[in-house]
Amino acid sequence: MGVNTLRFSLLLLILALAGTISARAQYSVGIPSIQEADSLLSVGIRAFDQGRYETARSTFDRILTEFEDNAATTTAVLFAAKSAYRTAEYPEARAYLSGFTGAYPSSGYVDDAALLDEMTLQASGNTEDLITNVGVILSLSEDERAATQEMFNGVRLAIEAHNRLGKDTPIRMIYRDIEGGATAARRAMQELASEDVAFVIGTLFSEEAIAAAQEAERTKTVFLAPLATDERVAENKSFTFQANPSMSVRGAAMARFAVNGLRLDSLAVIIADDDRNISEKLSDGFVEEASRLGAETLLVSILPDESSLYQLADEFPSDTLNDVQAVYIPIVSNEPIKTAGAVMSNLDRITRLLFSDFGTSTRAVRILGNASWHDLPQLTHASNYTATYGNDFLLRLETTAYQELVSSFNELSGHAPGRLGVTGYDVTTFALEALFSDSSLPLEELLRRKSPFEGVGLRIHFDQNNVNQALFYHRYRDGKLTLIR
Repeated sequence: MGVNTLRFSLLLLILALAGTISARAQYSVGIPSIQEADSLLSVGIRAFDQGRYETARSTFDRILTEFEDNAATTTAVLFAAKSAYRTAEYPEARAYLSGFTGAYPSSGYVDDAALLDEMTLQASGNTEDLITNVGVILSLSEDERAATQEMFNGVRLAIEAHNRLGKDTPIRMIYRDIEGGATAARRAMQELASEDVAFVIGTLFSEEAIAAAQEAERTKTVFLAPLATDERVAENKSFTFQANPSMSVRGAAMARFAVNGLRLDSLAVIIADDDRNISEKLSDGFVEEASRLGAETLLVSILPDESSLYQLADEFPSDTLNDVQAVYIPIVSNEPIKTAGAVMSNLDRITRLLFSDFGTSTRAVRILGNASWHDLPQLTHASNYTATYGNDFLLRLETTAYQELVSSFNELSGHAPGRLGVTGYDVTTFALEALFSDSSLPLEELLRRKSPFEGVGLRIHFDQNNVNQALFYHRYRDGKLTLIR
């Protein structure tokens, strides 16, 4: 692990409330002064003096994460701890102060840090058993570092929001780096299980999630994978949960909506093969669930590749879909807008959608789709087919929760949260709600039974399963795109 990676790891550990301040001792003389860090320090202290402790703490965190050790570092550490103390976030305050004397023995703040640590210890009741540990496993590899920070910030903000409420046991994050792939993920899960964590959240990719899940099952540790879509992650598992619906689950969910929600009973499926078999998994889930619900799938066509979708009219006679109410066409493409347009243009020919001078048309088969059909510019064309699709992520921009998250995320990182940040926040919030519900059931059972959760960008409902079953459903009609469920 390189010097920069090590430094970043240590910073994450500080934020995760589990590690110590960087062990690199500060020199007693010749400590460099960085003008921007000094300016931020003034801004932070001013916010602290005004009682805006969360803003102050975020400012001090920037000094600790964005700059090398400098003349402002020890002051930033101390005042970050003071800010956490003032908001009764005692585990966080102690994490800033942990190892202060060893890291900065010549600092003039050594006595102040020791006194504050003692005050924090007394305020928290010196009861470690009243703190609930939550594990976070993410990779600090060069390629994944930015994504890890984004996800981590979302998790952190959810936990801080919980701790601010002060109604339940405070949460302490314990972070483990899983750079090195599956082996590192398995080892991290083993270590966290020994820390008696309530649950573990993490991994960016399915490969690491599969390895972590195996160890989670062995140690009976609840594990939530926020992003993994591979069916093997939670398949035949008791303690592992996928917050991101697998491809087969997405297909099945769309079939349920088509049959139960839209009252369709004669369907067709057209897919183009892809390297990762995503379209095939979507199709399999759709067909199996539609059949289980009593609908007929009159046509299943698997085309050799995406280019075949551009030539649909040449593949099928014009009466192919005459007896079909809707056709499921999930698109897997780097250019979904272009491909969706080509599909609709070809369906125009197949279904003989001929417009008269008065703007009327013959009946068009309904298109059912996946998230690739989201937010197309071809609103009128998609409306001709009443295109309806399931989507796994939708920012609820109008909600107070979203606005509050944006504000907190901006203070922490200087920008609004992206999909990873929102996902980390939503999945953690969901898990904490389950953890602190008024029930004596084990957490894994609570997650399976929990009522549908509406987050900032996610819907989560395991519905007695270990894979999230919830999607957003949209429809194009009258030249508009609307959320219908």
